[in-house]
Amino acid sequence: MGMIVRMWVVWALGWLVGLGAAVAGEPTGAPLLRLETGMHTAMIRRIATDAAGRWAVTASDDKTARIWDVASGEPVGVLRVLQDGGNEGELRAVAMSPDGTQIAVGGWSEPFNNDIYLFDRATQRLLRRISGLPNVINHLAYSPDSRWLAAGLWGQNGVRVFDHASGQEVGRDSNYGGDSYSVEFSPKASPGGLRLLSTSFDGQVRLHAVVAGRLTLLKTLHPGGGARPYSARFSPDGRWVAVGFYDSRVVQVLDGQDLSERARPEVSGVDNGDLGRVSWSADGRSLVMAGEWGVGGKRSMRRWSVGDWSWLGDVPLSGDSVMDLVALPKAAGGGWLFAGADPVWGVVTAQGQVTRRREGALADLRDQPDQLHLSADGRQLRFGYAQWGKAPYRFDTNRRALTPETASAESTLRPARFEAPELVVKDWKNNTAPTLNGQPVQLEQHEASRSLAIAPDVQGFALGADWRLRFFDRTGKERWQQPVPGAVWAVNISADARWVVAAYADGTIRWHRLDNGKEVLAFFPHADRQRWVLWTPEGFFDASSPDAEDLIGYHLNRGKDREGEFISAAQLRDRFYNPALVTARLTPDGDRLMAAAVQRLGDVTALLENARNLPPQIEIVSVGDTVSGEEDVEVTFRLTDLGGGVGAVQLYVNGSPVKGRQTGLSHGSTYTHKFPLVPGTHKIQATAKSRGGVESVPTAPLTAIISGPKRAGTLHILAVGVETYQDPKLRLQNSAADAERLAAEIARRAEPVFPQRVAKPVVLKNEQATLAGISAAFDTMSRRFQPEDTLVVFLAGHGEAAIGQYTYLPWDFKRGAPGAVGEGLNEARLLDMLQRSPAKTLLLLDTCDAGGMVDMLEKSYLRLEQRAIIGASRRGELAREGYKGHGVFTAGLLQVINRSDGEEVTPLELLPQVERVVKRISGEMGGSYQQRVSGFVGRANFPVVKR
Repeated sequence: MGMIVRMWVVWALGWLVGLGAAVAGEPTGAPLLRLETGMHTAMIRRIATDAAGRWAVTASDDKTARIWDVASGEPVGVLRVLQDGGNEGELRAVAMSPDGTQIAVGGWSEPFNNDIYLFDRATQRLLRRISGLPNVINHLAYSPDSRWLAAGLWGQNGVRVFDHASGQEVGRDSNYGGDSYSVEFSPKASPGGLRLLSTSFDGQVRLHAVVAGRLTLLKTLHPGGGARPYSARFSPDGRWVAVGFYDSRVVQVLDGQDLSERARPEVSGVDNGDLGRVSWSADGRSLVMAGEWGVGGKRSMRRWSVGDWSWLGDVPLSGDSVMDLVALPKAAGGGWLFAGADPVWGVVTAQGQVTRRREGALADLRDQPDQLHLSADGRQLRFGYAQWGKAPYRFDTNRRALTPETASAESTLRPARFEAPELVVKDWKNNTAPTLNGQPVQLEQHEASRSLAIAPDVQGFALGADWRLRFFDRTGKERWQQPVPGAVWAVNISADARWVVAAYADGTIRWHRLDNGKEVLAFFPHADRQRWVLWTPEGFFDASSPDAEDLIGYHLNRGKDREGEFISAAQLRDRFYNPALVTARLTPDGDRLMAAAVQRLGDVTALLENARNLPPQIEIVSVGDTVSGEEDVEVTFRLTDLGGGVGAVQLYVNGSPVKGRQTGLSHGSTYTHKFPLVPGTHKIQATAKSRGGVESVPTAPLTAIISGPKRAGTLHILAVGVETYQDPKLRLQNSAADAERLAAEIARRAEPVFPQRVAKPVVLKNEQATLAGISAAFDTMSRRFQPEDTLVVFLAGHGEAAIGQYTYLPWDFKRGAPGAVGEGLNEARLLDMLQRSPAKTLLLLDTCDAGGMVDMLEKSYLRLEQRAIIGASRRGELAREGYKGHGVFTAGLLQVINRSDGEEVTPLELLPQVERVVKRISGEMGGSYQQRVSGFVGRANFPVVKR
């Protein structure tokens, strides 16, 4: 067996050993963190389709079933059942009704109360459960008329048949001596009526007659090709039965009526693994089988011609075990669906070509015990994206950077220590019997250790295994153990003896405290080697980009008779997106900062436990998906409270936020908004928040087509500069002059871009720039904004980025004062102002800690097509003053826009040019500190000035 299938058997044994006398209980109400890559993150056990081959559905150990469009290979929906820690919720079986309307899934649910879940395919809603099965459900199959549903069970529990409409059991055969992994009804046209074919690890293939759902045993046979028949399938005409074995490479073809042997297709060259998964082609002309057998590292499918059983060829399918094969009908092009343990699924054409292949998105951290390297403080690590540590990358939590590893950087990070004279650990790699100084190290029965790291002081060692991460002292006494999300493929200990860092089979790398094993931080690098997400158990997170925020989220159980809910990290952005806090988590001050953040904002469990604060459903009330009009378009939205209350509505035009209604909405409310739109084609969407601030997923877009010629836009400028603060301790030198000069220069240089359409700049200096004064000035200006306009906002003065948010300090700011004055122009207020503007926007910040604003607003701004932020400094860094009467950043801006080259300047071009000039000016000023610009400009290519 391959590694993943071996792990499957080991996990199963471990569950049975650890379960003891467990009984069914209520599902957890705690939110369960889950990866969400748009594809399965663990072995795909089964795949199924409808009679027309329109949809495929896959079931996985990752506790989801996923629906796919067969023609395109694109995802359609996700089915979520009751889940908990450990194995509960793993899906081992799936079937789709022949008409494609319903999907049945089952597997490992409540201990000794395993359920079959019946879902509506179109809505992904749970219709009902079939409860009380005695053990894990291994396989499901519908009868051709969708009336009956059969289940093959684990252990000596045999098969059950249920009335699909009522869920009532109508037939069973429990006289089985082993696991049943295959059940199938005969085709409708089979002679003698409907039959049920099943296999069992007791060595037998059984054939039952099905009358009104009740089972009558017709024939049982030990086929002889192997001791454990895994799958058996009727040919499309019911004439033949093909059998594949878990423990053999023999393929047997039996008579469909009496199970007598009729043929053994040629298996020459099949010299490893097995061919346990079997399927006929829809036209009955070909037979295919696959499983553990492979050539050149690829598990392959063998094809034969039915009748003469000649060998037609082999098709490589998967890097690990092929778990299931299902025929596609002629209407869908024929061929087969396949599912593999990688995880992977795809289509094999009738000609033997693999198409529409969908693979997992995890880093393959297997066999890397010596490839997980750490910096002394544990804040930088090296790992390989591919097995054996190939494709090495470095992740730096300080810089929030994922980069390819280079040989020159290798010496700064250290691998795990495996040897020490005082601690001789042997037989720890892929072994169930590790030893310390010749004495056994205690693991659970059947559990294998996978990785080792000896502590820097040689007073103990971390051992990573299949089911636990453990730490032992130098005598072999276990100090702590932690359950794990998958086998611990690598482990290392930081030189400062604070962190045990482990790389897991689920593609994550996690930091645990050395003293007690508690997890404090987790990292998921997407297989595209660009996206990543970093999070804490409290729910605070950082991500490489907005699309990376959807890579994690929380499964919420909503009761036994409702489908589960998934809340992505992106839906929690307002409360939990906090790069500064996450970056500081591993620092000596990390515990204090985290405690303060939790006291102020709470944690994700408090927010989501027992499915509290579910966001409302919001939908566009419109006929069709397109409206046409003249500039102003009215759209009505309807809201449905799902239990968390109804909070603010956020509107979007072409991905850019537009201020929506904030209060006064409730369950069943409708809300109409008038969108002023310029001529062209626009996409309108909306989200709604619960009262706790959890955001819904966006509505399906409504297309608005506006006729008429393109209109010229106006440039608006708001410049704010504060140097003589009300608090004399905050006094600066150049900020007021910077605001006045820069506003005048931008207005002058913008005239060629906006002929006769540059509005008089609004400049607020010193005592004019109170928080109320800034807000009032913006409110007045915003009444004139149109979608075709451009807005430049410049803020000069003090800025600071405390944990949680950036704040620009207005003239009347008083630290610690109650209310708005003590809060300043914080990130929330600034974002609120900008969202009320439909104009293209450039935000310029000449303050210290400007990178904090970039960090906080970047993720929201990335939704905007034409918005940009450029700041004078990075988070935690200073913005210098005193260069020819200006701040360094303002001086750089003035030099760039005052060049005389006849070029139009966009934010895309402005950022790198200002970076270069600021670096040069900072160097001219001398000193050890070099000022660095921060910014995000996305695709903001609108012109601002012409030089």
